[in-house]
Amino acid sequence: MRTVWVLPGGSTFGAIQAGLVTSLFEAGEAPDAVIGTSVGSLNAAWLAGDPTARGAEKLREVWLSMRRSDVFAIQPMRILAGKLGLTNHLMSNRGLARWLYQTLPYRRLEDARIPLTVTATDIDSGEAVYFDRGPALPALVASCSIPGMFPPIKVGDRWLVDGGPAAFMPISRAVEQGAERVYVLPCGGSEPFEFDRRRRGVGTVATWPPPQSPPKSITGVNGAAMGAAMVAAARLDMQVNAAKCELYVMPAPSVIGLSPYSFEHVGALMDAAMAIGRRWFPTARPVAADRPVDIGGNVVLESSDTEHAAPTRG
Repeated sequence: MRTVWVLPGGSTFGAIQAGLVTSLFEAGEAPDAVIGTSVGSLNAAWLAGDPTARGAEKLREVWLSMRRSDVFAIQPMRILAGKLGLTNHLMSNRGLARWLYQTLPYRRLEDARIPLTVTATDIDSGEAVYFDRGPALPALVASCSIPGMFPPIKVGDRWLVDGGPAAFMPISRAVEQGAERVYVLPCGGSEPFEFDRRRRGVGTVATWPPPQSPPKSITGVNGAAMGAAMVAAARLDMQVNAAKCELYVMPAPSVIGLSPYSFEHVGALMDAAMAIGRRWFPTARPVAADRPVDIGGNVVLESSDTEHAAPTRG
């Protein structure tokens, strides 16, 4: 069966995907193609260059070597200008572009060892824009350009931003490309996760479900609303395509309470994701094609309760 791995976005929580891919390779699974959105596009691009267990190991090493200054370079004057409405972004994307240029082992998307698709959003039309050939750098930077955080990127005659708003979980694109089996590797889930900040003497537990209170800032409310819209679209995408392919959504550790712009939890998230993937795979089943499901691919009962048992693979 043609197997495609779909890697959605999630900022620094993309480290979870590095752990999940390791568990899949250990189980004897490998992708025939990969599709990524936002940070998922970075992971997908790396795996497309070396779609093996060795490539997964190197990807984990890449994540452990990353620092906030590599991607989220703090420039107080630029942030001030953004908050005053003098620019349309808070941070430059030059750090990300430089890091990609130094890290990615190929320059054009079609030079990857397996087919790679990178997803972005046309800021004018709201349409998803898919790249599978051409220069890798502008496509990847555009795919990761979080609206408001980084500036839009002009590619051809289009201004592009992060792929999440248009195709957060591009399962439909995988099916259009002939996928018969699809694995979705999320950047967060509902599995309990405890992170110990030993250097600071503080422990943090990422809990599920999230606290039942709204964000306390304008940007927080806007971000939560956009996130809710992306989750709703992803659930619909799963429901539509579960009957068209063998669709699996891997479980992942909860990231509630963690910062998506910090790299201090990267190693712990990767380890937790590997352990979760190893437990899940032997009994995993595809997403139900005839029942409503939540964002984790679990059947939602009529009573509105979620069936918490992990999907099993038949």
